[in-house]
Amino acid sequence: MTLDQKIYRLAYWIASLIIAAVFISGYHKLLDPADFALSVYRFHLLPDALVNMASLYFQWLEMGCALCLLFIPKYRVAALWIALVLLAIFTGGIIVNLLRGSAFSCGCFGNSPLAKPMDWLNVARNIGLILLAGLALLSRKRSAV
Repeated sequence: MTLDQKIYRLAYWIASLIIAAVFISGYHKLLDPADFALSVYRFHLLPDALVNMASLYFQWLEMGCALCLLFIPKYRVAALWIALVLLAIFTGGIIVNLLRGSAFSCGCFGNSPLAKPMDWLNVARNIGLILLAGLALLSRKRSAV
C-alpha cells in the first residue's frame, strides 16, 4: 500500500467516524419520538399524515447509518450514501424554513425550550458534513479499502 492510499484510507475513516458521531448524537430522537415528530411537523414540508411516519423512519435510518459506519464494513459505503442524501434533505428543509422566516429549533440535537432557533450556521454545518461524506466516498475509492 502506497503512502497516498494510507492517507486516503485515514481520511475515509476519520470522515466516517465524524458522520457516525453526529448521527449518534441525535439519540434523543429515539428516546422522545413525539418531540422529534413535533420538530418534523414544524418544518411544514410534509402532509400531516406523513409526519409521524417520516419522523420514525428518519431517526432509525440515522442510527442505522451510524452503526453501519462504525461496525459493519460491508455496508459502510451504502451508509455514507444514505447519510449524504439525508443531510441534503435536512439542509434543504432548513434553508426553506430560514427563507420563510421561521424561528424554531431544527430538532437535530434536541428540542429543549432553551435550544436556539436554526440559523445559517446549521446550513454551514450540514454543508460541511455533506462535503465530509463526499470526501469519505472519494477517499474510499482512491484507497481501495
